[in-house]
Parts: sequence; structure tokens; C-alpha cells
Amino acid sequence: MFSLDGYTSIDLSPRISPRINRFDGSVEEGAPDPYGKHWVMWEGRFPMDNSLFTMYAAPNNINLYDGRQHDDILGQERMTTHNGSHIQGGKGHISHWKGVPADMKGLWELPIETFIGEASVCNLDHLTPETIVEESSYPKEYTKKKFWLPKAEPGDVRGKEILPDHLDHIQKGDIVLMTSPFEGLEQPWLSSRTTEWLIKDRKIKMIGFGYPGIEWQYDLKVAAPNNSPIRRLLLGANIPIVHPLVNIETLKSDRVFYYGMPLNVPKLEASFVRAVAFVPSGAETS
Repeated sequence: MFSLDGYTSIDLSPRISPRINRFDGSVEEGAPDPYGKHWVMWEGRFPMDNSLFTMYAAPNNINLYDGRQHDDILGQERMTTHNGSHIQGGKGHISHWKGVPADMKGLWELPIETFIGEASVCNLDHLTPETIVEESSYPKEYTKKKFWLPKAEPGDVRGKEILPDHLDHIQKGDIVLMTSPFEGLEQPWLSSRTTEWLIKDRKIKMIGFGYPGIEWQYDLKVAAPNNSPIRRLLLGANIPIVHPLVNIETLKSDRVFYYGMPLNVPKLEASFVRAVAFVPSGAETS
């Protein structure tokens, strides 16, 4: 029988504090997730037995039960499974993009073993940012908080490219958990050539990114088929992406056992996930 005796669980999912619109008209303020997205809920009353419920959604524009207006933080009935730590698959998400493989699978079609198993921990705290001395191979353009940022020029400080040499402890078939202590433009960035190495050489089955820490969402608005190269490569190879994760940097061991299962809902291109790392009891965390 499988047992977790002898293991300690480390939560890799950020705790989300929801903004709740209470039945009495008050609002219980919360806090956004690491990406700045609010988790908005509303409290209602079931008229049949006077029980209360709290639903993951903004209130109706005019609520049938109490007449309240919708929340001013999140619009009417807007729901998304991309809040908090979530996992993305390719089918139904980017399968309409030009140039992506036709055989991409949805999260609901991937084997359960995809989301559970041995994981390699990649804390890239040694990849300290560098000052650019000549025009860099840094991604030519990408978006960050809706602002366009130019390619690196001499004198700019930028994160380093993540190379296979930095990831040589990853074993074939691993789940990969990747982070660094750096933020913004100083984050190490995952390049297409390294992603191809992870896919073809290491044959990883899933990847998780800490936030902040790793820059992988760049060239978002470049013309297809060159837009979002890392998302294209990973999801095109049926390697799901889970993010944003926390606490990866606390894991002292470079190998853990990972669990993070998506909801079993066909056509759901992304799913909330409770990501957990299991480490041998007694193994130190920072």
C-alpha cells in the first residue's frame, strides 16, 4: 500500500485571499494572486431552506435574490481557471494558433501519471543578472504588465539565458520545478533551444514555474508562428505548464516527489491545481 509516512509535504500553491461580496451588502476585501488577479466571490442565500452559499464568481449585474450590483473589481459573472496556481494544456488553449501540432492533447486527455511523480528542483539563484556590453540575444521583444519593453542594449542589466548546462541534473521523464530569486528583467530566461533540449533530450513530462523567478512568457505579440515560443514548444509537445508556484526555493534537495492534479473536466483548457512537493522527513528546507 502506498504511504506518505516518512515524507513532509511542502505547499507549492500560493494561498489566495478572496474578495467576498457578502449577502448583507458588505465587501470582505481580499488580496490578488501573484499575477495580480483577484479571486472574487459572492455570498447568496438559497431560498428553499435559507442556507448560504459562497460562489466563485462576481455577483450578477442585478442579483435575483438581493438586487445587488456586480463587483467593481471583477466584472459580471467573469470566471477563469487561470487564477492562482493553475495548469495549462494545449488543446483548446492554443490549438487555433497557426503552426502548432495537430495532435495536441487537452488536460483531460493526458495520462494521470503526467501530473504526479519524480521532480527535479531547479533553483537558479546562481544565475545572477549581467550588464549587457553589446546587443544581446535576449528576446527581441515581449510584454510585461501590458508595457512593451525593448531588446537589451549595452549598459542594460538583464537576466541570463538558462542553458542545458544549468539543468544537467534533470533526468529523463522528470517533472521540472524551476525558479530563481530574481524579478522583472533580471530573471533568467528560458530560451527556445533549451526548451527543445528539455523536450527532446530529457523528455520531461511537465514543467512548473515559480513567480517571480523565470521569464518564459515573451514575444507574445510577435506574428505567428513565432509568437510565444516557449508556450508553443511545451504545449505542442503535450508538456503541460503549471504556474505560478511558490516555495520552490525552500526545497534543499534537488529531487522531490510532486503531486498536482487538474480537474477532470473535458474542454477545460486550464485548471486550478493544488501543487505539493513531498520530501523525506528530516530533509532540511531553508
